[in-house]
Amino acid sequence: MNDKQENDSIEKPPLKKKIANFFGDVKRKIFKNKPKKEGSLNRNKRNQTIFIVAMLAIPAVHWLIFWLYINIQTIALAFQDVRTSAFTFDNFKQVWTQLTSPVNNSIGIALKNTLKYFGATVLINIPLSLVISFFIYKRIAGYKFFRIMFYLPAIISGLSLVTAYTEFINPNGPLGAIVKFFGGTPNSRSALGRPETATTAILIYFIWTGFTTNVLLFTGGMSRIPVEILEAAKLDGCGPARELTTILFPLIWPTFSTQLIFTMTGLFNSTGPILLFTNGQYETSTLAFWIFSQVYGNGVVGGSGTYNLVSCAGLCFTIAGVPLILLARKLVNKVDAVEY
Repeated sequence: MNDKQENDSIEKPPLKKKIANFFGDVKRKIFKNKPKKEGSLNRNKRNQTIFIVAMLAIPAVHWLIFWLYINIQTIALAFQDVRTSAFTFDNFKQVWTQLTSPVNNSIGIALKNTLKYFGATVLINIPLSLVISFFIYKRIAGYKFFRIMFYLPAIISGLSLVTAYTEFINPNGPLGAIVKFFGGTPNSRSALGRPETATTAILIYFIWTGFTTNVLLFTGGMSRIPVEILEAAKLDGCGPARELTTILFPLIWPTFSTQLIFTMTGLFNSTGPILLFTNGQYETSTLAFWIFSQVYGNGVVGGSGTYNLVSCAGLCFTIAGVPLILLARKLVNKVDAVEY
């Protein structure tokens, strides 16, 4: 085959494509290095700046009004005398006195109980929520029923749940009947009416009703995991325990770590329904209830509250809590999230 036959065998582009390529080359040569007008550049830059300022204005104003202004007032109250509004450190001395006092409704008792509720959340509620979410995710027999049951406390009124729980642990209630059935003698006083058992009884209720949000979040995180990953693990002989600890848990780590950090931010706000159960009696007060009782004056709405003492205590616990939260966040961020 000669050169002419080879050239003829090569497919030539159509005329329409040749014309388009020609005008395309001409356009590129003419407008290749043509600078934009200076006025157009300035106008685009100005519009971009206006857009950024407008987008940041709303959160900035929200922060200035609802955080900075309120907290400035709170910090100022912590250093003011209750009667004269003069500068003083007496509020800090009073906080320290109550912190070391064993008297009921003092800050010391409230802090101890608050840490119990926080420990129950971190050591019991969150791990059990992970296990419960795993079994619901695996669609065990009756998983729809259990999913509803564990989320039911978030739907039913808290007052109804507290009433039902109080009647259940009553010496003359179902719990007393169970104790008698096994040959025991129930205490004549309810567990909520004794200082040595009241906080424990409320903690059990707190754990029972504390799975709702965690189970919802963890099951949602597990449902996003591709089925192929679990099928491959099953072919390799992976059991349920290993599937949960080495596959599912690392894959939902962003959800788990976020919930853990949120729990840390509420370190000193951890509490139960103290007002409904005991009204702070029998050494059941927490920091949240202590603030409520101090502000409203023995639970009477509109009573004269000690705002200065509350502001001082809030400032002290904020200073103590911020380093702990930042440390927890730093430790959590050291674990790399798995991409899938």
